[in-house]
Amino acid sequence: MKPIRADFKALFEAHADEFLADLREVLRVPSVCGAQTFEAPFGIGPKRALETVLAIADRMGFRTGQVGNCVGWAEYGPDETQAPTYFGILGHLDVVDVEDDWHYPPFELTQVDNMLYGRGVLDNKGPLLSTLFALYLIKTQKITFKQRVRIIFGTDEESGSQDMPIYLAEHSAPYAGFTPDCKFPAVYGERGLLDVQLALPITDGSEQQITAIEGRFAKSYLPDHAQLILADGTVKTYHGKKAPSNAPEMADNVLPKLVADASQLTG
Repeated sequence: MKPIRADFKALFEAHADEFLADLREVLRVPSVCGAQTFEAPFGIGPKRALETVLAIADRMGFRTGQVGNCVGWAEYGPDETQAPTYFGILGHLDVVDVEDDWHYPPFELTQVDNMLYGRGVLDNKGPLLSTLFALYLIKTQKITFKQRVRIIFGTDEESGSQDMPIYLAEHSAPYAGFTPDCKFPAVYGERGLLDVQLALPITDGSEQQITAIEGRFAKSYLPDHAQLILADGTVKTYHGKKAPSNAPEMADNVLPKLVADASQLTG
């Protein structure tokens, strides 16, 4: 790689409005996981977000590609014949669904006091797009690499990363890489994930008192709303504060409140 002499801080500042315009365009796509449909295995939203980012990468002059209508990539450096392996930058364009607890429009880019707000600004559209933009600025300076650099755009991270086996069925994994996901500038390792389902029988008749437990539950966040519906028509509603599941200390989780009430039932 040639020595880097460009003033990238000044270069980025000169192109900041261009970056924000692209980020605004990507944020406007509500890329929440949805029902599988034609050429969109994880729903229309994630597929539209992928097409939007690949169009930006094409405009920047990168080599691009798409696998299974759910994973895309943009690449810079020597081609595959010169560099069989590649350095990977892995991120995702899907986002967690929104509720009516936003202070700003979730699918718009809002800037207040030098802070950016919008669903995906931090996880993961903003960091991923900033990495693409950084590679673009390197490209404009005609800085060359000895290895290929490939930015990979996934669309199913929030629901289990079912897109990655599809990608790996056609492409090799990178020899090294990083993930610009939330804890920017780099996440080099993450805690493990334990996915367990428990089924516990209730045999003393108390289960007949509960008709349903309802709420918006997902593996990616701790819930802020739930209802316990009893057979006698009583509905108990619980409110709290939602937070990502990797930061439970930020939440006011409603499930312990629900369990505390349910534990007062017979049995």
